[in-house]
Order: sequence, then structure tokens, then C-alpha cells
Amino acid sequence: MVVPYHLLTECGNVLFAARGSDIYSFTPQLQHISTWKYPSARQNGSSGPSSAPKASPLPEEPPSKRRKVGAGQDGDTSVHENGVAQPQAPVIEGRKNQDPSHQERPFIHGLAATTDHRHVVAITGSDKTIWVFEHDGQGNLKQLSQRTMPKRPCSIAITSDNQTILSADKFGDVYSIPLIPSPSNFTTPDATSRSATPSAPHAFKPQANEFTVHTKRNLKALENQKLGLKIKAADKPSEPTFEHTLLLGHVSMLTAVAVGAHPATQRPYILTADRDEHIRVSRGDPSQAHIIDAYCLGHEDFVSRLCIPPLSPEILVSGGGDDDIFVWNWAEGRLIARASVLEQVQKVTPDAIKVAVSRLFAYSEEGSATTIFVICERQVFSTLLFAYIHRKLTASSVPAVFGYDLSGNQLQHIVTIPTASNPLDISTLHRGASQFPDVILAVDPLVSAEGTVGASLIVLTRDETGLSLHPDLEKEALVIEGENIKLEELQKILYATESLRKTSDFE
Repeated sequence: MVVPYHLLTECGNVLFAARGSDIYSFTPQLQHISTWKYPSARQNGSSGPSSAPKASPLPEEPPSKRRKVGAGQDGDTSVHENGVAQPQAPVIEGRKNQDPSHQERPFIHGLAATTDHRHVVAITGSDKTIWVFEHDGQGNLKQLSQRTMPKRPCSIAITSDNQTILSADKFGDVYSIPLIPSPSNFTTPDATSRSATPSAPHAFKPQANEFTVHTKRNLKALENQKLGLKIKAADKPSEPTFEHTLLLGHVSMLTAVAVGAHPATQRPYILTADRDEHIRVSRGDPSQAHIIDAYCLGHEDFVSRLCIPPLSPEILVSGGGDDDIFVWNWAEGRLIARASVLEQVQKVTPDAIKVAVSRLFAYSEEGSATTIFVICERQVFSTLLFAYIHRKLTASSVPAVFGYDLSGNQLQHIVTIPTASNPLDISTLHRGASQFPDVILAVDPLVSAEGTVGASLIVLTRDETGLSLHPDLEKEALVIEGENIKLEELQKILYATESLRKTSDFE
């Protein structure tokens, strides 16, 4: 199975690229330096949740005659060491096998680097873990910590002082954790910062036992009660023992988090976006994070991406399920400009009827204008006649990157860069003494009928005339031998933005 590089981040003069659950580092000439491998003990499921199938309560049946508790009286009983006959585990129907090969893969869903280029942070979704690595400046990573969050992180941001990680999860909460945990940070669950949920009441304990229950029906009910309590106890998430602080929460699924500083007061702020079209501007001080200073309202569909250009920190660019991308004065919650994305996408793929922005990236250098690059997915009508009659929609990616000039509080489309395959992420990398950094694209590679794998990393060089493809700088995707992953599963991981859209009765 071919798994492409799907996340990119620049750290000094080194490019880090996530592919599946591993992180690769490259020189500016795309020469491989090193690889961090996801721990194999966790990857094969040995430290994950139990692979034993969970039982569901059995349907009730008419009561049978009273019988003695004994061994071997019915085919559905078994003798335990204590000499008490107990029903066997019920057969589960209609559930997927939960062995390790069918568990969700720990793909990396977020990758970021500190501004001092000393640390790299990654998140893996299925195990809810935040990983922190030390970067030696030469492309080698040393794992410093791995911390499992209460809920699955979906977006991360690093504060400007490179001391704190902000983690947003799909349940609407934003937590802060120190970038480098000290031994004193690891405490008992009771001593951690305020928890997201209140303490649970005392667990239910059945008063009956095998010697006070005699009918077959009641014995099965008692066993199901005990089994349900065991499953509930196993599924109960353990409270993290490291320092973590709940800063704020949304009532909707969070999709993005960013940090900014007020242009006048330099007060830190936390910007969060959710599935319900909201962008919230909250104070960055942990003791005041519950105070909302502004809302950026204007989106009519979900918001999936937030981008604050480094050379214009007072500006916020946002995109999602709308036809346009938006430019805000985020401190005032004021809409400044908007530009159509759907119009440009339809010039590349005329069958597109909706778009979903999956990446926003600000490209800027001192003394030059800022370019906002957009990668998106599109929604089209299914070509099947039955599906067309029922207005069934399908999602697909757009094989192009769109560039918008941000200057004078205006956003204007300036370039469309077609790609041979679907782009997944975009970053920059400084190479040599060039005045302009190169643009690095991670793309879903093409595979020929003969099995030849195309490039997964491509380089666009920039000069005074614009961007152009650098044919000598490419990196092919790698074929993972023995990976048990289906193409459909891989597509859901790589192209997940369109799934945020709420469907109506007419779709």
C-alpha cells in the first residue's frame, strides 16, 4: 500500500514530513536525513485497548423452571474453578472484529514546530496522544514525552513564548499543557488542574449472586449486569496524571485553534473555530480564557482552517465549507474582505458544486506581499443515474493549489498551480542563498498500471516572475510492505474535511 507524505512543517533549514504514523526529515535538497518510527509495541496494539469483543445484553426470554446451580446442566453453562456454573460469554452479532489489525491506525493528524526550531510537536488521533520531540538542528528527533489527552486532539498551536501547547479536541474543549513537562508536573489525578467533567457517583453493585438467583433468565440477567460493569470500568477514561488545564469550551466540534497577539496591547489571544460557523476570540491568559472579546461571524457553513500571516498579525484568514475565504480584523471581529474559491475551482474541475478548504498557508517575505495558498476538496454529484435522481453527493479533492494576494486589506486571486495529483499539505523551505523560500507540496502520488509510484513531495521555486516547478527536486512516495490498510480507509484519513459538512434533507 502506498502511503503519501500528508503533513509538512519547516524547522530551521529542515523539512519534517509525516507519512502515516512516522515522521521523516529532509534537507533543502529533499535528501533524507532520519526517520522517527511510531513505537511498534503500540502500533501492533499490544498496549492499546483490549482486543476482546464486547458483549451486549442478551434479549430476555420467558422464565424457565427453578433449577439447582450445578455443573453441566445446560449447554450454555460452564464450570468455573469455584464450582459454580455460569453462563458462557454470549455470541456477538453485527459487530466488527476488534482485533488489532482492525483497530484504527495511529496516523499523525497534526505537526508543528516551535519558532526557535528546537522542538517539534505531533498528535496522533486514535490514541489521543501528543508527542514532543527535541530537534538537534540537523534533522534528528529525540522523543521527550508522550501524553494521552482526555479526548482526541484535532488541532494544536504553540504559544509565542514556545512554552505551552494548546490542544483543541472534537468535543469542543481547549487544553493547555507545558511543552516540556518537568517531573513535578506529573501528579495524582486528584491534584491535576480543573477537570472537564464532575466526579462520578459511586458505581452500581448488584446485590444478588449465583446462590440467591435460581431461574435461567435471572442468572443470565445477573451475568449481563456483571459483564456490563466490567465493560464500563474498562472503557472509563483514566484522568491524565500530567499537568493540563482546561481553558475554554465550545458547544460544537472544534476544528481549528490559533494564537495571536493584540496589535496595540500585545495581549495574547486564543482563536478557535468550530463546525457551527463560529470563530471565537478569547483571552490567552489562562485565568481569563473564559472571557470572549470578539466573534468573527459571517461564515454560513463550517470553519475548518485559520491562518494568521506572520507579517500581518492583525489579520485572520479563514476558510471552510463556504464558497469564499474570509479576511478579518480578528481583534475587532470585523470582516474586511472575501474572495471566491468555488469560482476558481470550477475552472479546474467544472463538476464542483461545493468546496471545503483543507489547508490555508501564508507565504511572505520581508519587503514582499503576502500570498495565501489554498488547498481544498470539492463536492460533486454522483454520476450514477440512481444516485443522481436522489441528489447524492460525493467528495473528491481538487488537483490544484490556488494563490491569493493579500495586500491593502484586499484578497485577490493571482495564480492557480495545477498538480498532477491531489495536494495534501503545503509548506516553505529556505534553500541556499535564494531570496525567496521554496514552496513544498505534499501530494497524493499517482501509481501507474506497472506499479510505478509517482512523486509525493514536489518543490516550487520562486523568483521575480513567480512560481515554477523544480523538476530536479522531487521525492517519491514509499510503499509500505505488509501494511493492512484499505484504500477506502486511507482516503477517509487524507480527505476528511468535506465530512464536516452538515447534510440536509435535500442532499
